[in-house]
Amino acid sequence: MHLALERRAERSTVIAITSPLIAIALTLVTMAVLFAILGKNPITALGVYFLDPLTDSYSLIEIAVKATPLVMIAVGLALCYIANVWNIGAEGQFLIGAVCGSWIAVKTQGTDAAPGCCRR
Repeated sequence: MHLALERRAERSTVIAITSPLIAIALTLVTMAVLFAILGKNPITALGVYFLDPLTDSYSLIEIAVKATPLVMIAVGLALCYIANVWNIGAEGQFLIGAVCGSWIAVKTQGTDAAPGCCRR
C-alpha cells in the first residue's frame, strides 16, 4: 500500500476555526485531569492558573516583563522569515541579547553613559 500526500484544493474554513478551539479544549481537559490526579479542585486550579494573574496590577507587570523578550524574539524571527535570511533561532537571539545587554551594563557602569533624561 502506497500513501501519498496531496494538497487540498482549498482550505476548509470550518477546520481553520475549529482546530485551535479543539486544541484549547483538549489542553484544558488534560490540565483538569492532571490537577484532579494531584488531588486539587480542577476548576479552582485552572482559575488560579489563568484568571488570577489578570486581576492584579503586579501580576500584569510581571507578565509584561516576561513577555517582552519573547515578543522581541518573535518579531526578529518573523523579520528573518519574511526576508528569507538565515537566523540563529529564538534561543540564540535570547542568549546573544542577554550577553550584549550584560556587556553594555558592565562597560557603562559608573560612567555618564545614561540617557539625557536620567543624568543628574
